[in-house]
Amino acid sequence: MIEKINIVDLTVIIGLVVALVLAIFYDQKELAMSIASGLLGYIGGNIKTATTNRRNDSNESIH
Repeated sequence: MIEKINIVDLTVIIGLVVALVLAIFYDQKELAMSIASGLLGYIGGNIKTATTNRRNDSNESIH
């Protein structure tokens, strides 16, 4: 379940998805690949950071 929604991350992801759809619509293949790569990297980095932070928070509450 979603514990809290980060507005900044949500805004960045929505913006990148919109830019990706527009790049595909206007047949800008190189731009679309760059945006898709950046989007995947951003999401992957946020998931890794969120998982690490959540794990650290749960460990601190035990001690």
